[in-house]
Amino acid sequence: MDSKILEIFDLEKNYNSNFKLSINNLYLERNKILSIMGPNGSGKSNLIKLIGMLEKPDKGGIFFNGKNISNGKVDYLKTRKEMAIVFQEPAFFNTTVYNNIILGLKIRKINISSVKEWLDYLIQELKISKLLYRNIKNLSGGEKQRVSLVRSFILNSQLLILDEPLANIDQLSRESLRESLFEVIKTFGKSVIYVTHDRTEAMILADYIAVLNEGRVEQFGEKDEIFHEPANEFIARFAGVETLIYGVVDENRKNVCTVRIYKNDMKVFVTGNAQSGESVVLAIRPEAVILFNINIKPQQSSAMNLFEGKITEIKDIGIFKKIEIDCGFNLTAFVTQDSINRLGLAIGRKIYAAIKASSIHMFKNC
Repeated sequence: MDSKILEIFDLEKNYNSNFKLSINNLYLERNKILSIMGPNGSGKSNLIKLIGMLEKPDKGGIFFNGKNISNGKVDYLKTRKEMAIVFQEPAFFNTTVYNNIILGLKIRKINISSVKEWLDYLIQELKISKLLYRNIKNLSGGEKQRVSLVRSFILNSQLLILDEPLANIDQLSRESLRESLFEVIKTFGKSVIYVTHDRTEAMILADYIAVLNEGRVEQFGEKDEIFHEPANEFIARFAGVETLIYGVVDENRKNVCTVRIYKNDMKVFVTGNAQSGESVVLAIRPEAVILFNINIKPQQSSAMNLFEGKITEIKDIGIFKKIEIDCGFNLTAFVTQDSINRLGLAIGRKIYAAIKASSIHMFKNC
């Protein structure tokens, strides 16, 4: 059996709004989780409709279980029974929660007793036991989405597609549902496409990530590659890189590049294989920055880059504090409150910032 349950080749779809979806190559391996990320209007939902056979492409192929499902020659009903889709705003029949859940089982002629254990688990994990015999119309948005998820998971489809399932839910409900949903997805153990614009969700859940922008896949790969080796500036910013530095490679010795910053001719050492004279962008994630007290300059450190700077801003972002530092360029670091207290960090305070050459990702400045 092919290791890929879904493959997309040279897919194109033109829309009346002059928007064009163009996907050259994208795939999902069996029993893996692919997160499709991108800003609003990037084409995420359009792609899901094509995969789910709700629309037909103008060109190219979508192969599901080795069969081209985009050419109109496949058994539509049989193929759709092998998929389940949860949309942002699910549709229901005007009946009880329980009846809505089991309707799909009846349509697919699945005996309820054969999935009772799985159904009981879903009801408990997604916290809808008290809702089962209420009319679906009397539920909140968050409650309806929980029901929609149970209804889709219970079908045990080969491919489950979740189109931003937490997008239209209030913050408190979203945090609660996200924890339960991620646990269920991992227990599900089958192929899942999870659409989101939230990089935290993608980082926690996905095996692979595809980032869409203006109808195209900007980068596709394992999640660590997307977050730590972004292909361009758009990916870097979308993946949470706070510091981007523009410069030129002065030299490359034993795979360590000396990059001269355009802004002030400062030098940064980066692990990489760029050529001398090449224009590059340096991406530094905030968690890669290590801060030292100005009164205790580190004499021994594995970091090749040590910059003296002044703190310009301290912002509370939840678990971490976001520190903005002027080092001759703007540098962002994440620290804990304990680190702030221990180092005596404050706005206007001078600080040393250390960054390993291997922790800086470098790509061409196109």
